[in-house]
Amino acid sequence: MSATRPPDPHRHATRPGLAARLRNYFFAGVLVTAPIGITVWVTWEFISFVDANVTPLIPADWNPESYLPFGLPGLGLLFVVVFLTLVGMLFTGIVGRMLVRQFERLLDQVPVVRSIYGAVKQIFETVLAQRSQAFREVALVEYPMRGCWAIGFVTGVTQGEVQRLTDETLVTVFVPATPNPTTGFLLFLPRDEVHILDMTVEQGLKLVVSGGIVVPPAGDRQQRQDAIAQLLEAQARAKSIRPGVLQRLRNYFLAGILITAPMAITFWLAWQFVSFVDARVTPMLPPGWLPEAYLPFGIPGLGLAIVMLGLVLIGMFAAGWVGRWLMRTSEWVLGRVPVVRSLYAAVKQIFETVLAARSDAFRDCVLIQYPREGSWAIGFVTGKTEGHVQEITSEHVVNVFLPTTPNPTSGFLLFVPRDEVTDLTMTVEEGLKLIVSAGIVTPPDRKAGDTGAAIGAQMSDPLETVSGGR
Repeated sequence: MSATRPPDPHRHATRPGLAARLRNYFFAGVLVTAPIGITVWVTWEFISFVDANVTPLIPADWNPESYLPFGLPGLGLLFVVVFLTLVGMLFTGIVGRMLVRQFERLLDQVPVVRSIYGAVKQIFETVLAQRSQAFREVALVEYPMRGCWAIGFVTGVTQGEVQRLTDETLVTVFVPATPNPTTGFLLFLPRDEVHILDMTVEQGLKLVVSGGIVVPPAGDRQQRQDAIAQLLEAQARAKSIRPGVLQRLRNYFLAGILITAPMAITFWLAWQFVSFVDARVTPMLPPGWLPEAYLPFGIPGLGLAIVMLGLVLIGMFAAGWVGRWLMRTSEWVLGRVPVVRSLYAAVKQIFETVLAARSDAFRDCVLIQYPREGSWAIGFVTGKTEGHVQEITSEHVVNVFLPTTPNPTSGFLLFVPRDEVTDLTMTVEEGLKLIVSAGIVTPPDRKAGDTGAAIGAQMSDPLETVSGGR
């Protein structure tokens, strides 16, 4: 009697129908073409943006499109790269560095512009310097509480006043939001609580942006550590060897970025603000008052000058008896309108608190433990807690605004016990630079003697550092 063969599980498997196969082919086509298409589209958009803004600035005799019947995509980008390289070659010399220092002295005389330029320049100096380790490691940290973990990016070892005021060696970590990693919180965590992950920054960004859908493949951590060690050894050997032509051109290019980017960003922001005010004030002026009626060109900043002059005149008038009477009458009228009175009262109280000479709002930069014990963050004291909030709490608390990184215009309002708030000697401006730069720009520690000076001396000549010498 012959043995009965076990049934083949694949024998009765039905072949997918035409509709199912077409559906599978469709998804396979999407999987193949979508990454390529999106990459090509983003690259093309970037090149087109640069070309559209740079090509019109090129003289006609220098533009090959004047002689050819077709355009050359990437021409503007090529000119930008060449221009930055030439700027780096010019300003990495003694005369060039002297001219840069003289220009920075002039910018230092303008109150707001000097702050913007100083912050942008220091960020570029730190990021472009060859020794920078900012945003090169992905870490796993306990956030926002013990037992709950989140992805963060190491921006450096904590230095300055924050490190001095804590007992442990801290690491500066930026914890990004999902799916927008351009905002998040800056934390200062003990080194033993920062677990470096075996993934690249790019893989970490994919994991964060996708909300955990795109998980990087498991790698060999030992193999990665060996590769890093080999890279460090190669860099150490390269320091004793004169750089080749390509390496020097790359260094000049980075030096050109370091010189032009802070200036360009500062002037662009200043120009945007001036243009914004001019566009709303100038149309309200009579045509006969405009300089364009007598001159062949406009005067940028006219609207801003008129606004400042108008505010000074209004302040002079409001300080008098008639002005105060008109203000009281206007407030009495506004107080009779149901919705408007609440809005006016809130806005007025905010401005009175912030602008009053006796106000303590945003005058103190502090260090608090957030979001848990052992994790530190930078905040700003906005005032003393009063009213029902203070009555409910058992301790004396103060109002602390905890900003997000790199956009400090949003964040959380916290009521923190006064004895748990550590005052910092850094100014609000320096604290904002620290937050906006994700911990890259560290202000000097004024109470640590020569420590702050030593830190500043490390970046005393960033052009020479980036260019790698002649």
